[in-house]
Order: sequence, then structure tokens, then C-alpha cells
Amino acid sequence: MATRSLAGLAALLQDLELEAIPEFPSADLLRQPIDIFHAYLADVLCQLVGCDPQKAYDAIQPANTTGNGDLDIVLPKLKLPGGPDLQDLAADLVKRFPSTHPLFAIPFKDGIHVRFFLSPKILPRVLLPYILDRGPSYGIPHTPPHPQPHSVNNNGNPNPSTPPPSPPPEPEPEPKKLLVEFSSPNLGQEFRTDHLRSTILGAFVANVHEAMGWQVVRVNYLGDWGKHIGLLGLGWMRYVGEEEGAAGGGGGGGGGGGGDAFRRVQEIYGRMEDEVKPHLAAKRRKAAAGGEGFDGEDEEEDGIFAERDRAFKRLEDGDGQAVELWEKLRHVSVDYYAGQYRRMGVTFDDYSGESLVCRNPEAVAKAEKLLREKGVSQLADDGSLVIDFSQHEAARWGQATLRAKDGLTTYFLRDVATVLDRLEDYSFDRLIYVVGEQDLHFRQVFKAVELLGRPDVAKRLHHLTFTRGPPQWGDEHILGDILDRCEEYVATAVAVAAADNPDQVPRTAPADLKTMAVNSLVVHELNTRNKAHTIGLDVEMLTATEGETGLGLQFAYVRLCHRIEQLQPRSEAAAGEGGSGGGAGAGADFASLWEAPWIELLRLLVRFPAVTTVAYKSLEPGPVLGYLFQVVEELGYCLEDVEEEEEEDAAEGSGAAAAAGSTRAARLLLFKGTRQVLENGMRLLNITPVGGS
Repeated sequence: MATRSLAGLAALLQDLELEAIPEFPSADLLRQPIDIFHAYLADVLCQLVGCDPQKAYDAIQPANTTGNGDLDIVLPKLKLPGGPDLQDLAADLVKRFPSTHPLFAIPFKDGIHVRFFLSPKILPRVLLPYILDRGPSYGIPHTPPHPQPHSVNNNGNPNPSTPPPSPPPEPEPEPKKLLVEFSSPNLGQEFRTDHLRSTILGAFVANVHEAMGWQVVRVNYLGDWGKHIGLLGLGWMRYVGEEEGAAGGGGGGGGGGGGDAFRRVQEIYGRMEDEVKPHLAAKRRKAAAGGEGFDGEDEEEDGIFAERDRAFKRLEDGDGQAVELWEKLRHVSVDYYAGQYRRMGVTFDDYSGESLVCRNPEAVAKAEKLLREKGVSQLADDGSLVIDFSQHEAARWGQATLRAKDGLTTYFLRDVATVLDRLEDYSFDRLIYVVGEQDLHFRQVFKAVELLGRPDVAKRLHHLTFTRGPPQWGDEHILGDILDRCEEYVATAVAVAAADNPDQVPRTAPADLKTMAVNSLVVHELNTRNKAHTIGLDVEMLTATEGETGLGLQFAYVRLCHRIEQLQPRSEAAAGEGGSGGGAGAGADFASLWEAPWIELLRLLVRFPAVTTVAYKSLEPGPVLGYLFQVVEELGYCLEDVEEEEEEDAAEGSGAAAAAGSTRAARLLLFKGTRQVLENGMRLLNITPVGGS
């Protein structure tokens, strides 16, 4: 716990015979361990070139790759008077930098950069206590200020309490509030690839904002309103009838509630879609023959489209029978999805939907009134109400329809009204839509919010897009079947791997296999989300037990946990407190970590907080996932070294093994720190570690 306060951190560095940490306002010493070294380097640089201390600090940045060192002085950022030749300045700095500085190896010149490696003699003695003191909060500096039961981080124990630094800090401001809308399947329709990717990506967005101190509200905005609901209601009354309209349901569906009833809803909607297809084909042929365009909304006065629209109009008008049926169908769907999301480690604070705003006429009327008063909306030639963005400095965005010619509200108007409704309910600081593609739609919505007089709110809206991929994930149409199929694939892959390499693959309980299947699915989707539209289910990637895959990551984690268990009993005496907390390291031979691959693993671990910061700012999980695979690769080399050393110790006898106790103690500390980093990174991605302590 010592290094969690500035006083404790200073005491650790004093024990290492280092001078007091130079003070720089932008150094985040308690969250970014690299900033400790950054501050010392800036102090030396300031003395060497005689510049302003803050300029010296700002001219230093973490190296972009470990091959380029750990810290990098970017000389143009110094902005020195007189414009010295930067190549000469770089050579001069390398020559004059103190060769005996305890924190850095001798720097090297790289054009207009001077690059530094952290000293292997100091790095493990500073970094390992730093990581182990923080535990689940290393690289994830915040947990929700008021822990909620919906949290999908699964961090286990809350952050340990820490003694306040002296003097006491100012009270922290109220956390900012984020609404993140993700998953959002449509009632009755299949659970498509884009819904799956939205679920996985949205969970990450929520997690990373909580890690950075935001209060997060997770919203599943169901497609529970619109003409497709009219089609579903029409089909239910046609094929099921009023006497069975009370859509009860049994279990099933791999853990979700209402599985049988949900499948019945899906079946009815599928039959109605089949009925509609020939009508759509006939209308397209007619439009082609007549040379007229077809926009999908040129509905006939009679026939199935008219029946659908009348069914939906009854719902919009509040017809009691229509509303009762809709509520029952919605309940079945929400109950089913909630169960399936739990299998994925995801829960939602709010299952809202288009219906929420549409059944509140005041919300829609408010949005329409504001648009009309601002002169934004207008009647089109066909009688529909539209916004012509060409009149508002956005000609490429065309028109957006607020109300169709029959008076029915549109998805666009409902989205605009929902923004205002959510602002009133939540007073959000940011609203992120995690939706595949649909870029134009969201640009139009955000612009409409701006045009109705709320440019301040429009700036808080963000659309996080991704490649939608093929409509179906393999041959499956509903979420429960997708998860079931993943479990089958992963169980088979693990069984085959265990038969081929029984010493490398742990025995896995059925419950763990289910979790590993979800983990593999998450990594599969994160790996494919920005690839070509043709990429959907890649069974080889899903089930591969090596490489940059979910099972590869999971097996490496399990292998590490087993190694920690094996080392722990033999090194307890040498490791003092067992490698947890600021006292970690008593009796450990840190010199055994000075060479590759050990020091390379340490150099990766020190970067984790910076990686999470990049992921937060970019809303991209890729930096975290790529980083975890880097750690796993370097960890593999270390584990191989341990196995080779054990074979040598066994050959040389018990005396050699005893002499290696302090080395094992150091290895144990490093492995514990590595496990903590892997766990923290995996949980940020909504991956549940299996096989750890």
C-alpha cells in the first residue's frame, strides 16, 4: 500500500537512494509510473539546456514502441531561442548526459530525438511494488463512485482504501455522466452481427469510461416501435389468435428467460416477412417497368402493407388491445435478452426504446415545435414533414423525414425527440451511440439537435461506428443460439488441445468452458470488427488455442496462474510478504530480472496505464487487446526460461535449487504483477479471467 501515496512513493525512492522526485504539475505520479522517470529526466534536461522546466517536461514523451526505448526527448518541442542545429544538439545531449544516472541507461541519438531506456536495476524495484500496491486499480485509476449492481467490470474486491496524502486533497468534483447506447436489437427480428458487435464494443466503452471516473448509464435502445411492430402484431393475431395472445413463455434458450415464447415471436415475424417478400418484389418490378423510382414506402391502399400500417396506427393511437399485445411481446423479448446478456457478463440499466418517446406525445411534440419555430422543418410535395439540410449548410446530407405522408412518426424524429428526453431525465455530459455504420443518419440527428437551438447538446453527442459485417453470425439468428454454438466450438477445441498437449491445457470445468467461449467470442469480434464486410464467423480464429485469439489469451493466463502457484510455496520465505504491497521484494534477487526477456516484460508492464488512456481517448479497444497480446508473447519467453532453469536446477542438485530461491522470489513478483495487468486489461474489454486466484 506504501506507494499509493506520494509520501509512500517518496519513501520507496529514498530507500533506493534516489533524490526527491522533481515537481512538475502535469506529472501524474500516482497513476502513471512512467511519469516518475519522466520527471527525473525532465529535471536533468532542464539543467543541460537551461530551458524552462515545463518546456523540458513537455518535450519528453513515451517512446512509440519498446524498440525505440522508453522515453524520448523530441528536440523541436524545446523551442530553444536562437534555433540551434537539432542534430548537433542531440549529439551534445548524448555526450553530456550523466553516464552514471541511476534511472537511465546511456541514451542514443535518433535524428532529432534522444531516446532513453529505463535502468533495469531500478525499474523492477519501483514498478513491481507500484503495480502490486494498486492491484485491480493499476492502469484503471477509478471505479464507479457509487458501485452499482449493473457493473460488468467484475473486478471482485473494491479498490483498497488509502490513507489521504498530506495535506488532505480537495473534494473530488461530481463525476461526469455518460449514456452509452448499444446492442439495440429489433423486436421480432434476428439478432444480427452488428447487434453482437455493438454489444461487445459498447461494453468496452462503458467499462473504459468507468475506469476514468465517469458515472455510466448503459442503455439498450430496443427497436420496439415502427411499422415492423405493426407487421409483428398483425402476424401474431393472424397465426396465434387472441386466445393465445398472452405470450407466456417457458425457459430454454441457453439460460435466458422466456426462451420458448421468444422463439415463437421470432417465428411469427419470420412468416410475416416471407409474406411480404413477393409483394415487395412485385412492386419493384412494377416500378422498373414504369420507369419510376422505388423507395420502399410507396404503399398500396389495400393489401398487406396497408394492414401493417393500420395495425401500427392503432398502436400509435393507443388502442387498448394493440397496446396490451405489444406490451406482452416486448416483455417476452426483454426477459429473453436480459438472460442472454448475463451469459456475456453484460447488463443494462435501462431497456428503453423508440416506444418510450413515442408513447409520450409531449416529447415528440416538443421536438416538432422547436424545429418548426426555428424554421427548420417544412412540408414536402408529397405531404411528408422533412428537414432539407441543403438549406442549412449541409447539402450533401439531403433530406430527413420527420413524419411520413400518412402522419406516422419516423425513426429520425424519434431519435431527435429521444435526445431531448434523455437530457431531461439524465442531464448527461456525453451520449455515445454504438451503432454499425448509419453515419449519415447520426449526422442528420446531431445537426437537427443543433438547429432546434441546442448546439451545446449536439456537441455532447458521439457516434461510434464499425463495420457491420454479414447480417448473420454463422447460421444462427438469435443471441442464445450464437452463444450455444460458441460453447460447442470452444468445448471441442479445448478437448482436442487437451488430448494433444495434456501438460499444457488445464482441466476445465463446464462453467469455465462457458466463460471461455464468451471470452473467445469477444476477442473474435474485436479482431474482425473493422475488417471486410464478408467476414462474419471465423471458426478457426474462434477456436485457435495459440496466437492472437481468445483461447490463446486465456491459455496464457491459466499457464501463468499455474506457474505462480508452483513458485509460491518455494519462495515464501525469500519473498517476505509474498509479493504484495509496498514491502514486496525483501529477499528477492532483482538482478535476475535485468536481462531479456525479463526486463522486456517489465518495460511492457510500465506502459499499461498509458495504453488505457489511449483506449479511452480513442474509444478503441484495439490498443488494449494488442497490448495484451504483446504481454502474452513476452511472458511466454519468460515462462520458457523458468522451465529451462528448473531442469538445470534439478540436474545440479538441491544446493543449486536452494541458491535459486531469491531468483524465484523475484520471478514470482514479476509474474504476480503480470497477472494483475492481464486481469485489468481483460476486464476492461469485458473478458472474464478464468483460472486465476
